[in-house]
Amino acid sequence: MTQTNLKTPRADQFQGDREASQVASGDTMNSPKRTKRIVSASQRRAEIVIAALFVLTAATSIPAAFVLDPMLNAPNYLAWIFPNKAVVVLDTLLWSFNNIGIVFIAVFALPLLRKLDEALAVGYLATRIIEGTIMMFGIVATLLLIPLSQEFLQAGAPHGSWFLTLGDVLKQAKFLGLSEVSAPLLGLGGLLFTWMLFRYRLVPRFISVVGLIGYALVFLYSIPGWFDLINLSPGASGAWGVLALPVAVFEIILLPFWLLFRGFKMPEAPEHPAAE
Repeated sequence: MTQTNLKTPRADQFQGDREASQVASGDTMNSPKRTKRIVSASQRRAEIVIAALFVLTAATSIPAAFVLDPMLNAPNYLAWIFPNKAVVVLDTLLWSFNNIGIVFIAVFALPLLRKLDEALAVGYLATRIIEGTIMMFGIVATLLLIPLSQEFLQAGAPHGSWFLTLGDVLKQAKFLGLSEVSAPLLGLGGLLFTWMLFRYRLVPRFISVVGLIGYALVFLYSIPGWFDLINLSPGASGAWGVLALPVAVFEIILLPFWLLFRGFKMPEAPEHPAAE
């Protein structure tokens, strides 16, 4: 005698719900818990280079601000420059590496930023090029102190001579190029860069806000330096050194480390699930 297994509609519904629950549970178990950022190789290279250049500019500009200034602030600085010309050359090399770094940061950032706002991206590159060019004039003025010091010593180090007048002019040119004129451009270019980071959420808001505040302080505080109300010379102590701290934290720690380990989150490169 054949037995027929009859199922009620309620039993069929219960079994279907259980199978659906098992499938959903299996999908949850098999689904990835973390996501992976998918970007092009060119973008990743640009991020690493930009991070390295930010570290390079900090590692060269900070020592350069203290290498030569003690000698130039001495009363008889012209008598010391030529015998210690290696120190002068070292100072100019450090500033040169800094200038190359700040320009190429904008060069490598341009292909990424121009996809979001071409005007701001080109403006950032332009301010960096102008800043680097002005600073190179300060470097040239520093190097010219070497032959002037040599001629000064060969002339017997005469007091009250035109050597001292020309030396003071070159010192002022160095100061203008490396600090007073270039500082507002540093602030302006940094504001353009960090505003794009903030607006398009390329990095966490905390990082971009620190950069915005830091560059705004540099830009606003450098204007009174044109009227000799504050001392903007490299390595100057006081409020100038304190207000430069946010920029230092942004350029040395926050942005480089984020770019090395995470990178920019470009709108056209969203987070994709990681492959199993």
